[in-house]
Parts: sequence; structure tokens; C-alpha cells
Amino acid sequence: MNFDNSISKELPRRSLLCGLGLIALGMLPSAAIASGNVKLLSDGKVEVLLSKNTALRKVGGVIQFNDKQGKSIALIRTTQSATGFRAINLSCTHQGVTVERTDNGWLCKDGHQATYAADGKVLSGPAKFDLRSIPVKASKSKVTVG
Repeated sequence: MNFDNSISKELPRRSLLCGLGLIALGMLPSAAIASGNVKLLSDGKVEVLLSKNTALRKVGGVIQFNDKQGKSIALIRTTQSATGFRAINLSCTHQGVTVERTDNGWLCKDGHQATYAADGKVLSGPAKFDLRSIPVKASKSKVTVG
């Protein structure tokens, strides 16, 4: 395809911009989508409705969201029991950089490459400490984090 002025005859500017916008939305991580399905409570805690967060239906399912202070949090389904959840702060314990999800855990990609297991346990340094756990209270319909 030739990207000179002839493209404007084939593809209107509005269509091009709308198409690029849809492509960009498709590249958003699932955490951004999940954040619409959590509720920030006035006491600083976060309420996660299980019916709206389908990733948490199976063991190993994870959603990410930001708390009231803007900290990135992961909520992980650890067992099928109603209380089988764990929340972790996604700030690397080495330098505070937000870790990113990998196929089998977490990586401090923008820091010093520390790796963590899916449950937040440190696997390789320079980090020496596990990702910090956050208290959770779970019922059959929701999980409250904080």
C-alpha cells in the first residue's frame, strides 16, 4: 500500500482514527478492563465482585487493579473455597517498581529483573523479600481487599 496523499482518497481520516483507536483499546492489559469491575470503598478498601470478574472463577485466576492510593494490586484465586484468595502489592520489594505479569509469575521488568512466583514469593534477586500480602476478606459473592 502506498502511504502518500492517495491514501486519503481510499480511507477517510475519521475511519483511520477510529480504527487506530480500536486497535489501541485492544492492546490494553486485562488489568485495565478488570478495574471497571472493582469498587473503591470510602475506607480505602477495594471490593471485588466475583460475578463480574470471571478470571477469578478458577484457581490461578488473577485480576489487577489500583487501590485508592494508586498502588497496583493483584488478587489471585488460590483455592476453590469461598475464602481461597490472596492479594499482593505489585511493587517490587527491591526498588518499588511495579512488577509485570509473566506466564508463571511476576517480573520487575523496569527495575533489576527480580522474579517472583505467581503467589508473590521471590524467586531471584536482587529482591530479597516476597511481594507484600494485603489482607482479604472473602465471601461467595465478593472479596474485600485492604
